[in-house]
Amino acid sequence: MKPRHEKLTLEPKCSFVLQKDVYPYYPTPWHYHPEYELVLVVKSSGERTVGDHVARFSDGDLVFLGPNLPHAYQNDPAYYRGDTTLTAEAIVIHFREDFLGKTFFSLPEMIHISQLFEQAKFGLKILGNTRQQVSDMMLDMLHMNDHSRITQLLSILGMLSLSGELQPLASPGFVQHHTVPHNDPIARVHAYIVKNFKRDIPLSEVAGVANMSVPSFCRFFKACTRKGFSHFLNEIRVGYACRLLLEDRRNISQICYESGFNNVSNFNRQFKKIKGKSPIQYRQKLLKKAEGLQANV
Repeated sequence: MKPRHEKLTLEPKCSFVLQKDVYPYYPTPWHYHPEYELVLVVKSSGERTVGDHVARFSDGDLVFLGPNLPHAYQNDPAYYRGDTTLTAEAIVIHFREDFLGKTFFSLPEMIHISQLFEQAKFGLKILGNTRQQVSDMMLDMLHMNDHSRITQLLSILGMLSLSGELQPLASPGFVQHHTVPHNDPIARVHAYIVKNFKRDIPLSEVAGVANMSVPSFCRFFKACTRKGFSHFLNEIRVGYACRLLLEDRRNISQICYESGFNNVSNFNRQFKKIKGKSPIQYRQKLLKKAEGLQANV
């Protein structure tokens, strides 16, 4: 099932959206939008899907999502009973990258926030002390005037951009969008893999992209990613396969070859190793979830 394009509306005199929502259950279907989204779960529980990443959420969950990244929150079954007293509460901030002007985040002083925006394309779960501080700042924003809200949002983005407590969610294979720093060899390699993962990529070829010998490249790649090249390549391919399994009607065999695998048995084996379930099980679970979300809207 393809995600729904959601059009968000701004108040006439506002450059970004800040709102506190209280629902019987979260009403949004599997969807995407061109705005960045910072969402704090104040009170609720269920499963959060960001790209091909599925995980539990509960009170205090905080994520930062980049533009056009498909996502959905599905509450636990108890929330959908008509007689329940449960509520789903959240504070949500939506903004476009140019909400302060087209070149604001290109300023030298904004380099770390610009890098944060690149990371957010995969979705970021915010952890630890950063999560608590940003949650408190979002709660405070509800009681601020317009000017203070803007400076508070910039403070939040600045804090996130310097934090080491951010966990990427969606896989690169699902997202497939990268900006490559000119002199960064691991970024060049990463972008090359994402561009070419549908075919065989010999180690000698990708080592050449990094201007290294094969042994040097293997050591370098493992040090940078904590993964072997083959495993990383399979993660890219499986992430792409996840997108096809959800949004495309092609069968498993077709998706296998489209994702860069050369036989179905290896595809099934690598998929289960990375995702913990077979491609068929994965498709059935996510389609059931997406259809449930649509039905509850």
